[in-house]
Amino acid sequence: MLSLPGCGFARSTKCHNVRLDVLCDWLEGSVLFGDAPLSKTDVVDVLVENEIYDSQDFAGELLGDAWIELQRRSNLLKDGYPLVIKGWRLQPRYTWDVNPAYSFCLILSLAEWLPDWARSFGKDYNEQGELFEKFVEEAIKNTLPDWSVHRTGWSKTKAVKLPGVISELCKWLGESETGNRDRWTKNSVNEAGLDLVCIRRMPDGLPGVPLYFIQCASGATGSSEWKNKRRTPDLDLWHHLIDFAVRPKRGFATPFTFMEDEFRHHCRAVGGLFLDRYRLLAPNASSITWLSSTTAAQIGKWLSPRVSALPNAQESVIG
Repeated sequence: MLSLPGCGFARSTKCHNVRLDVLCDWLEGSVLFGDAPLSKTDVVDVLVENEIYDSQDFAGELLGDAWIELQRRSNLLKDGYPLVIKGWRLQPRYTWDVNPAYSFCLILSLAEWLPDWARSFGKDYNEQGELFEKFVEEAIKNTLPDWSVHRTGWSKTKAVKLPGVISELCKWLGESETGNRDRWTKNSVNEAGLDLVCIRRMPDGLPGVPLYFIQCASGATGSSEWKNKRRTPDLDLWHHLIDFAVRPKRGFATPFTFMEDEFRHHCRAVGGLFLDRYRLLAPNASSITWLSSTTAAQIGKWLSPRVSALPNAQESVIG
């Protein structure tokens, strides 16, 4: 099993102070990346031994809720889900490298729950961010084949500043610049919070169609800073930069998954399309090899050292 998360797990005596989403990600990671089965009894024993719970019955109550959530996740992805649930036992359906898309999202989530492990890979998130943008781009294209997707996010391999992004985007959308860029922003800005643009074009080529400006937030080590990006890109700013016939809507993509109440809170904060782990993965669940071979290989290469370095419970003191 993986070491207990460094956040989301607090001592629980009279009420549950363990976050259900964190617990389920930890269970998935322990089974998938450990490539070993796990039982409810195993988990209860670990929680009691590490003094998260005093009572096995109380811990078992929490695990009952966790199994319900894991079953919900399994129902969404069917054979694409990495775990097989048999009664009170979890076992891996495949090794982590078989489905790099799911493993990527899960590792990005675990980076927030296991910050010490994630910090060992440094603070340069450019490659992580670029890979997540590619993943989201391909997920949307597979989910909505009638939509066109354009990736604008700055990266080391695509170091285009804002003027170039605006010019490129205007040509792609068939819109024009307002001519007021210098009044509203600096030329040194990269992409002004915009990573992907999605549009559902019509045969006439005219505006008045669904248009989304999407921020891709892959998270950062032990930080919830990604929440500050939920109101980006700034649509008011972009309205001053491009003379839209119809104002775009905002979209937000994240590798995390949420319980229903929190999901609704994030939707309200975004004010538009909200794509979590399962909205990105579920429509493609019929095939776990839907990623392009190039992107799958890049993600697999990025994942390999991180999976190998995951902390196991027996290798560290959990407190």
